[in-house]
Amino acid sequence: MADKKDNNQGKAIRIVWGSDENLPALYANHLSVSHAGGTEFHIVFGHLSLPLTMGFEEDKLPDVVKIKPVATIVVSPAVMKAFLTVLNDNFKNFENLLKKAE
Repeated sequence: MADKKDNNQGKAIRIVWGSDENLPALYANHLSVSHAGGTEFHIVFGHLSLPLTMGFEEDKLPDVVKIKPVATIVVSPAVMKAFLTVLNDNFKNFENLLKKAE
């Protein structure tokens, strides 16, 4: 939740996240980030299922395995900067919890 103030009227407008209850949870084990000039970042989350390779000889292994994209998010540079800050802060909190649990 965040509050924004309209500079023209001085009124605070409350911003509240909607429910993510019906939003699908997707598993991703790969990530690709690119940028289009100075206007936006493209973050693509993907899933790679490795083929079963036990018992195969090296010459029978595939030359290529493909990552299946599961979601693409496009954000502005300002949102990307905030995203990186939030991720970094949350990861530090996660590491601190792990240290306390030891």
